[in-house]
Amino acid sequence: MAIPKNTFLVIIGFLATFSIVLAKPGIASFYNSSYVPSKCYGTKPQGDMVAKVGSKSLWNGGAICGKNFNVTCTGETNKYLLHPCTGKSVVVKIVDYCPECTADATFYLPEKAFETISMVMAFEVKIDYVQIK
Repeated sequence: MAIPKNTFLVIIGFLATFSIVLAKPGIASFYNSSYVPSKCYGTKPQGDMVAKVGSKSLWNGGAICGKNFNVTCTGETNKYLLHPCTGKSVVVKIVDYCPECTADATFYLPEKAFETISMVMAFEVKIDYVQIK
């Protein structure tokens, strides 16, 4: 039995709306140094698409280690650089906690991951993030 085209479109629309509702707002910044060693994995590298967490509540004593998040740029935090977003999203794995980082960001992404979602010269951007289960 085939699903009618209209029903399929309604289901897709519902799922897209549902995922938007689950997204949380935050701030992303970037770093260009190595993340190794990290608080989650010590000296064991975890690849290029990783992130440090800047929020103590999100870090939650390390419970977030190894979790994956879809991160999407939603806008600028700097009024001098309008429209920094690329329109793309990136999936990152949490590997570290960075309470001493200088920007007030939710996530600190390596430069490669940051430039996927934003122009690097923005330094920090508004984001939506969703945990991928």
